[in-house]
Amino acid sequence: MPFITINGTKLFYQTYGKKRPTHTPVLLIHGSTQTGYSCWDKVAPLLAEDYFVIVPDCRGHGQSENPNMTYTFKEHAADMAGLIRALGFERAHIIGHSNGGNIVLVMLLEHPDVVQTCIPQAGNAWVSPDLLVKEPPLFNPDFIGLERPLWMEEMVMLHAPLGEGYWRKLVKMTVDEIIREPNYTPEDLAKVTRPTLVIQGETDRVNAENRHGQFIARHIPAAELWIPKGIGHNVHDEILTEWLERVTDFLARRGTEASEKLYRHRLAKHPDSREGIFDPRIDPDGVLTGLVLNPEMRDEVLGLVKPVENQLKILVTPETPWALINRPVEDLRRKPSILAERISQARLSEAARVIESSGDWSFIRMEHDGYSGWVHTASLHICSESDVKNYRAALNAIVSAALAEAWDGREATLVQKIPFAAEVNVTEVRGEDSLIQLPDGRRWKVCTADLTPLDARPKPTAEGIARTLDLIQRFMGIPYLWGGRTPYGYDCSGLAGTFYAFMGVNIPRDADQQFLAGEVVEKPEAGDLVFFGEPDEDGDVHISHVGISLGGDEFIHSTGAAWGTVVNTFDPNGRPYRAWLRENYRGARRFR
Repeated sequence: MPFITINGTKLFYQTYGKKRPTHTPVLLIHGSTQTGYSCWDKVAPLLAEDYFVIVPDCRGHGQSENPNMTYTFKEHAADMAGLIRALGFERAHIIGHSNGGNIVLVMLLEHPDVVQTCIPQAGNAWVSPDLLVKEPPLFNPDFIGLERPLWMEEMVMLHAPLGEGYWRKLVKMTVDEIIREPNYTPEDLAKVTRPTLVIQGETDRVNAENRHGQFIARHIPAAELWIPKGIGHNVHDEILTEWLERVTDFLARRGTEASEKLYRHRLAKHPDSREGIFDPRIDPDGVLTGLVLNPEMRDEVLGLVKPVENQLKILVTPETPWALINRPVEDLRRKPSILAERISQARLSEAARVIESSGDWSFIRMEHDGYSGWVHTASLHICSESDVKNYRAALNAIVSAALAEAWDGREATLVQKIPFAAEVNVTEVRGEDSLIQLPDGRRWKVCTADLTPLDARPKPTAEGIARTLDLIQRFMGIPYLWGGRTPYGYDCSGLAGTFYAFMGVNIPRDADQQFLAGEVVEKPEAGDLVFFGEPDEDGDVHISHVGISLGGDEFIHSTGAAWGTVVNTFDPNGRPYRAWLRENYRGARRFR
């Protein structure tokens, strides 16, 4: 069995997997009163499929000595830093659970030179008042002997090499430290430069109440935070498979200096994946993989790193097929399944790029807003770029009816209903009827009165806005539909985007994007967008809702609260009034 002397103390450790010259090892640090094996026995063999894994017993635990009968996070951190060096490694990916999470935080602050990446799980950077109250009674040896006999038996067994009754001393030393350390401030955490993933179970009874994980992630630059719902203190035991997926993905994305450079570039230049996927990765052997949207992003990547092998996938290239939406409305879904989440919708005649096709489903990127999702392949008319441009240049009318009935003229059959704001190509007007040509060449007959010529569409002037608002108010009572952009159902940003699209103004898809893109206005006028967002427990506000001002205090919006399109007012004495909207109003924006 391997032992090694570090800082005058003989430590026991186990290893899993094979050393690889270019690969950084993983160091797993156990929690309080545990050993390396008892804490990580399920995790270590699985991580060892891709990493050399080091699993020590901290001093005074298991088979590791404790000559000075001490327990401090700083002492443990110094031991672990010494262990990494003594085993011949410059750095390690350091993962710690519970008190082990505190130890890795100390390593991150006190020994950053040995840290490649850091994953503190169920740890705390400061001693919150609740810990001073609840930890001492729980770590009382007499209480444990009477109320937690299984825990006592486990400690007796795990720490038998350190002498009979040692567990009592260990419990006392442990609680003395956890009500005293660590005490890192936001200013301390802000100095961290190493990649960090913070893990904390949503129902962790030790850390969740005072948001310790959020505190750490909030103040460490570029830190990531994972809080799995319904999970307690021992995330790696409770959801092992998901834990492994999260951890190995983090290590793949940020586990080398080159990958971290790419990640930081993404945060600075491409933070919103809705505007274009930028997810390159370079492994320890210098192989570049991952996804980027276009050749321009590829060039950015190659300007930052010099891979040994380039397997980077570009989603949209000059060779990527073009398509036109060939149905009145088509759902964009998160996965290729009719049961998957609807994330947006495409309207007739809109252009897209076909990134991937798999039988009945195709993954597309909409040209007008950059949104990507899965659609039925049958909803697409695949064609050349020039065909798309020519067809769209021929669009000459827009649907101004709520839903324009479309008939197959040859069979006098009602075939579809085309939604408001869809643009169409009118090829012939026959009095009350107009013939439109679909992207695939089919012709449908619609009522001429249901269309407005594009050269007569309203502009975003006071007059045009008033006219368009009259049309939009016809949708009062239309059910709310997540991802909806048509009178079959709208979501809040879908209604706002459709309002502006009718006037020929293309705005971003989602409310938070619209908030950032629009011109700031202090006092909203008719047609301006009004935005709402609730602050989280840290005081950060995420824009989550948008409405359209009707002028004065009133605005129209599609809301899940009312499950439909409704009018509300900011006036507490008006009707209908909803306090949440007034209390969480975050400002107005204008598009022209």
